[in-house]
Amino acid sequence: MFPYTSGDLHIGTGMLWRRPMFTPVSNVCRALTSLHPIGFDAFGLPAENAAIKRGIHPREWTMKNIDNMRKQLKSMGSMYDWSREVITCAPEYYKWTQWFFAKLFENDLAYRGKAPVNWCPTCQVVLANEQVTDGKCWRCESEVVKRDLEQWLFRITRYADELMEHKDIDWPERIQIMQRNWVGKSYGTEISFGLEHPGIEEKEIRIFTTRPDTVFGVTFMVLAPEHPLVAN
Repeated sequence: MFPYTSGDLHIGTGMLWRRPMFTPVSNVCRALTSLHPIGFDAFGLPAENAAIKRGIHPREWTMKNIDNMRKQLKSMGSMYDWSREVITCAPEYYKWTQWFFAKLFENDLAYRGKAPVNWCPTCQVVLANEQVTDGKCWRCESEVVKRDLEQWLFRITRYADELMEHKDIDWPERIQIMQRNWVGKSYGTEISFGLEHPGIEEKEIRIFTTRPDTVFGVTFMVLAPEHPLVAN
């Protein structure tokens, strides 16, 4: 993982990159004569917000940080082939991420849809669950809110069956169990319940169950908090 261009390396980055001759990754790369690349993760709204705060162009802010972090890495004795360095905001790099995305889109593996996210109204960015501490943004400590955001999604479910095939992979059984639980494949059926309510266009609620034989005993139904019908 390339370090993010926030200005200075943090202790986590130092633990990963300092004295690479003692790290397993570096040892494996040396043994196999493999390429061990280095680069900078230089995209994202945090960089743009930091530049706006300082009244400078985002590129100027980002490239200054890259210069500083490159000096820090070299001062720690990190050994890389710097002629192969990548910067993710450079056109010669991101043209390939665009190419990958175009291929996904052409094969109907990328689509637009709404999904709930953690939103920081101050930083104006989406946060991972790990970046939310006690309901607050890890960076600015603003209250984080849940909101439905239209975004690009990937049809990874098309590969669910393939992800369950482990016979040709030398994985420990506990890892295979983790993979099966992550995919979470279940066998069942979809059942439609009629819906008649003033002001609501939907005329049915579809549910999935692994026990269709119990449908005659249904007495109530619970919707997830993020379900669009809850707001109605």
